[in-house]
Amino acid sequence: MSTETKEDKLLLATLNDKLRQCEAKAYPTNSTFLDVRQQELAKYELAASHASYLFWGGYAGAERQVVIFLPEYMDNAAAKASFGSVYPENNPLAVLRVTPAAKTARLSHRDYLGALLSLGIERARLGDILVRPEGADIVILRELADFLQLNFTRAGRHELAGQVLDTNAISAYEAASRDFAANVPSLRLDSVAAAAFGVSRSKCADAIAAKLLAINGLVTARPDQNVAEGDRITWRGKGKAELSLIGGRSKKGRIFITLKRYI
Repeated sequence: MSTETKEDKLLLATLNDKLRQCEAKAYPTNSTFLDVRQQELAKYELAASHASYLFWGGYAGAERQVVIFLPEYMDNAAAKASFGSVYPENNPLAVLRVTPAAKTARLSHRDYLGALLSLGIERARLGDILVRPEGADIVILRELADFLQLNFTRAGRHELAGQVLDTNAISAYEAASRDFAANVPSLRLDSVAAAAFGVSRSKCADAIAAKLLAINGLVTARPDQNVAEGDRITWRGKGKAELSLIGGRSKKGRIFITLKRYI
C-alpha cells in the first residue's frame, strides 16, 4: 500500500520508532489514537513484521484506537481480549467521565470535542467520545488525565464536573443504528452504498469519483470495488453504514444483504 501524504509517512515512521523502542527496552509502547483509515495503513505496514502488537481503544468496538507494541513476556492473546483488564498497570488509556452541572443540558459530540480542542489538545490524543443522556465518557491518553481533570470544566455555556476512571468503567456502548434488509445486483461499492444511503447508483458513482466514499477508512475511486461482509462504508457528509450480512440470491440473481446504518 503506497502512502500519498506526508502525514501518512510520518505516521508509519512513528510506528516503527515505537516498535524499536519496545524491542530495545522490553517495555510496552504505544502510538497516539488512529482513525479507521490510519489503522488500515498501520495494519498493512506491520503485517510483514514479526512484532507482537494490538489495537486498543479502551473498550470493545472502539473506532479510534492506539497501537500497543508488546514485549515478548506479555501474552498477546490475553492482551487482545482485554488489555485494560489483563495489564491495567500498563494501560496507556483512561476515561474522563464528564457531567454537565445543569441536568437539562444536552451536549453533543461536537460540543465536547470543540471544547477539548479549544484547550490546545490535539485530536490524536483523544479517543472516542461516548455521549450519554447524563454526560459523556471520553477516552483519553492517560498522560492527559491530570490536565483535563483540572482544566476541562466547561463546554459552551455549560459547566462540567469530571473524574478520571480506568477504561473498565466504560459500560457496553453501541452507537445508535438501524438494521434493514436490501437486495443488490452485485457487491460493488456503488450498488451497496446506493442501498445503504437510499440514493441512485449514478449519484454514488459521482460521489466515489469525487473521493467522498471510503471502505474501512480507506478512500477509493473505484465504483466496482467489492464490499465484504463486515466492511464499513463512510460517505463524507452523509454518515456511515456497515454491510452486516451477505445472504443468498433471488431467482433473478440479486443478492440479499443486511445493512446497518449508523444514525
